Amino acid sequence: MKIAYCIMCHRNTNILRTTIAYLSVDSDVYVHVDKKADIADFAEYTNSVCFIEPRINVRWAGYSQIECMLALLNETRKKDYDYICLLSGDDLPLKSRDKIKEFFVQNNGKEFIGVQKDYDRAYIEFRIKYEHCELQYKKGKTALELLLLKLRYLLRLNKLNKYYRMLPPLYYGASWFCISRQLNDYIFAFLEKNSWYKSAFEKSYCGDEEFFQTIVMNSAFKDRIYSYDTKTNTGRMALRYIDWDSGPQHPKILTEDDLPKIKNTDCIFGRKFADNLDIGRYKSELGLK
Repeated sequence: MKIAYCIMCHRNTNILRTTIAYLSVDSDVYVHVDKKADIADFAEYTNSVCFIEPRINVRWAGYSQIECMLALLNETRKKDYDYICLLSGDDLPLKSRDKIKEFFVQNNGKEFIGVQKDYDRAYIEFRIKYEHCELQYKKGKTALELLLLKLRYLLRLNKLNKYYRMLPPLYYGASWFCISRQLNDYIFAFLEKNSWYKSAFEKSYCGDEEFFQTIVMNSAFKDRIYSYDTKTNTGRMALRYIDWDSGPQHPKILTEDDLPKIKNTDCIFGRKFADNLDIGRYKSELGLK
């Protein structure tokens, strides 16, 4: 079982260092470092990972997020992998390398991508239907800025996305996933055949949560999605432990106190972990060597 791990990051942390050190022992690791970061800060990984070039200036909720994901996935096509897992720099493995591979062997042929079953369809369509302005992509908007965005929508000032009506039914879910080589190849074949599809997302808002799910759910691969017919949430479908409920952050920043409950799940990765996590306790609690 050959697995490629693709990591999107913008800073070098002990979490990233731990993940790379652990996974690169017997698997290939591909890393995209945000163009805004100083690449010299990541020099320690030169001999253990494949850095993606050219680097992209990734903007929260913007199309650049999709560009980065595609760049990583495309790079893995140069080799023959069974599965490709997309991670962020804040993620950590929750199972041993052997258990991860054993899981994929036992579930070979499944696709581990979260797809939300019940959601506000009007809001999801709004993300793609219009060409969003620069203010939409700002994190931590003020009350006034939120009001301005609402007024733009109510006054119909947002230009319609000319590709919107060409899109198949939209689906959305978690940005992070593990997919088979077959699905990865299908995605790029689809994009080559439908060159307009990427253009439809160029001015979308949080389009990275819809771009891949829409392709998958309008294909035969929809029948291969892991746990889709259960009440499993989108994170678990993608093998991720993500706590959206406890707060105070959303998702919650995971600490040592979360480890006892994390180890009893079937998730393979967890996000997001605190930078000052006790790595020794983390490894001991989860039985990682």
